[in-house]
Amino acid sequence: MLVFHSAYDLNHFNFLSLDLLHSTFWPAFQKVIVTLFVGVAGISLALSARRGLNLSRFWRREALLVVSAGLVSAGSYWLFPTSWIFFGVLHFMALASVLALPFLRLGGWNVLLGSVALLLPWWINTPLFNAAGLQWVGLGTEIANTKDYAPFLPWFGVMLFGIYIGSKLERCSLCLRPLPRWRSFAGLMWLGKHSLVIYLAHQPLLMAFFWMIATFTGVAEK
Repeated sequence: MLVFHSAYDLNHFNFLSLDLLHSTFWPAFQKVIVTLFVGVAGISLALSARRGLNLSRFWRREALLVVSAGLVSAGSYWLFPTSWIFFGVLHFMALASVLALPFLRLGGWNVLLGSVALLLPWWINTPLFNAAGLQWVGLGTEIANTKDYAPFLPWFGVMLFGIYIGSKLERCSLCLRPLPRWRSFAGLMWLGKHSLVIYLAHQPLLMAFFWMIATFTGVAEK
């Protein structure tokens, strides 16, 4: 994610000339990032519920996601009013986390249901879902004009796969052992514990950094 957004900013401020939308590599790289993001969220949700879901903790996290998604929408509308983020990764996470709760104990059925969710946009796509209020579903025939787009379908399928993997990890005592308290792991553990803060802060910081360099070097004027 940090690499992709750095590439986006370098392209935006004319340091590089990259085709982020139509090349082979960059759109595929972005999909890999979102797949890991959503899949890990599904795994984490399954593991957090292995001894019973702590509802107060879940709803605090949900409220934080909703507020964070709102901040992303507001900030993107201020910067990019014609392509603001109305249903990005955080918006998807907030909705999918709630809708995934009934699937936590379905075990192997999540593989089948996840496959259906992944394939459904290929089977069903209609201009009806091109309407502004329905683009979040992911069954339209047009790609939404937005800086970050993670429609409910097919990405809910990835979350269901993550839930299935998490349910299997639950039975793997070796997989759930705490990491050794080595200094080499300290940075990774810190990143993992503060992933939402990093997600929210990294792009504004990166854009400010590259904007300053572009301004002082005159690159932005080229």
